Amino acid sequence: MRLSPDKIDYIAELILETIEGTPSLHIQTNSDLVYRVIADTIYDNIKAEEELDEQVSELINQHSGEVNAMEMDVGSLRNSMKRELAKKQGFIL
Repeated sequence: MRLSPDKIDYIAELILETIEGTPSLHIQTNSDLVYRVIADTIYDNIKAEEELDEQVSELINQHSGEVNAMEMDVGSLRNSMKRELAKKQGFIL
């Protein structure tokens, strides 16, 4: 995972503090629940991006012969494949 659980908790706390500190926003439920939803959403998003990265790696491995034969830049190929897969899956990077 790209972010440790401690960092996810820290980011969730910052977001909650921002929400609570914004006069035009009012939490109408338990703050702990809002915090947990924020942290879970961050975690789910990171997990989904990791799964997307795994799909890209699998595709590159499946076509490694073509990639090597055409002397493609694997980094650029990985980025463009990731963008395309994300777009098809409705995932915003």
